[in-house]
Order: sequence, then structure tokens, then C-alpha cells
Amino acid sequence: MNEDAPVDNTGPVISLYMNDENFVSGGITNESPTLLAIMEDENGINTASGVGHDIVAILDGDETNPVVLNDYYQTGVDDYKTGILSYPFRDLEPGLHTLTLKAWDVYNNSAVSEIQFIVYDKDEALVINNVLNYPNPFVNYTEFWFNHNSSDPLDVSIQIFTVSGKLVRTLNGQTATGFNVTSSLSRDIVWDGRDDFGDKIGKGVYIYKLKVHSNLLNKTVEKIEKLVIL
Repeated sequence: MNEDAPVDNTGPVISLYMNDENFVSGGITNESPTLLAIMEDENGINTASGVGHDIVAILDGDETNPVVLNDYYQTGVDDYKTGILSYPFRDLEPGLHTLTLKAWDVYNNSAVSEIQFIVYDKDEALVINNVLNYPNPFVNYTEFWFNHNSSDPLDVSIQIFTVSGKLVRTLNGQTATGFNVTSSLSRDIVWDGRDDFGDKIGKGVYIYKLKVHSNLLNKTVEKIEKLVIL
């Protein structure tokens, strides 16, 4: 025993994602998403098990069927303080799911983190959510982000208006194919703050309309949000 060992009463820092680190809690996934947990602790994560000290995931509050994840955790290269856990789920039911993950450090301090995700229904209509642009406010550029429930390419159009309704810029693009590529998150369209003629537009508040079209379903969904140019 090291009597001079530093005191540690704080559990690990846990960040949860589904499929990749761009995921936002409450977003959409396919039916077989991969849980990603990025963990950090000054004294390292406990993966040696021990009674009640496993890394455990609980899906939808079902504590009678915990998922023990010790074997899915890998420490960083030459860095015992950080690591990544990757666990593939299979054939989840459509709808909203809540997942909690509990982990311990080597000082037997625990921490719990929670994430929510929506498994898309293949028979459901086209759905988009978590529509935003980042950064916002912005000076030189912004990216348009949204989640969707399509594993097929989607045509995307973004129209940017002044608050009085004048159209200043139209941006067009397409989402990448497959959840293994995009994890249902699109951030492929970037705007440099210029109008359709290439001129820098003035500072202020603008409105944008996101229009997403599925040729497979022959469905179109629209969302309207605000952005600010500094």
C-alpha cells in the first residue's frame, strides 16, 4: 500500500454517443447502433471486474438484463487515464430508448451517464430532427446539421431569407449513403455567409428553411430555424 497515494473521491468522466462522436442525445439511429463511451479518470478505469464493479450498460431500465462491457473497453495508447468503449447492439425495436452506463475507477469511485436515442422504423415516413447550424452565431462560415431516419441518399436544399422574407442564398446537397457512413447525422452543407452573387451579406438575424426530399419514399420534410451573422 502506498500511504502517500493521492486522494481520489471522484468517479470517471463518461461521454456517451451512438455510432460516432457527432451524435446528439435524442437523435435517430438504425436498428443496430454502436454504443461509444469515451471515459477519463486521473487514476484509470476499473476493468478487472469485482463484485458490483463491472462496466455495465442498462437499456430502457431493464436492470435484470445488464450488459457487462469490461471486455469492450480499450485504454488510449500510452495513456491509462483515458479510453474508449465500443459495443454493437443488434436488432433493437423501433422507438425511443434510454441507455445508462455505470463505470468505476481503480479507487472504486463510480459514475453514471445516460443517453437517449430513437431507432427509426423502416416502415415510417421520412423524419428529421435536431436541426441546427454550427457555429451559430458565426462570422465566416457555418455548417447545417440534422438527424434523419433514411439509409438512402436524401436531396437537401437550404434557403436563407432575411427576416422580411427576401431570399438571399440557396444551398443544395445530398446526404451520404448508409448509417455506417453518416450515423443518420448530416453536416455536409457549409455556408460562407455570402449571397447567390458571391457578396458578403450584412450582420444580423436570418431565417433558413431546410428541405429534405427522399426519392425512395417520394416524401419531403421541411424545417425552419434562425441563424445569426456577427
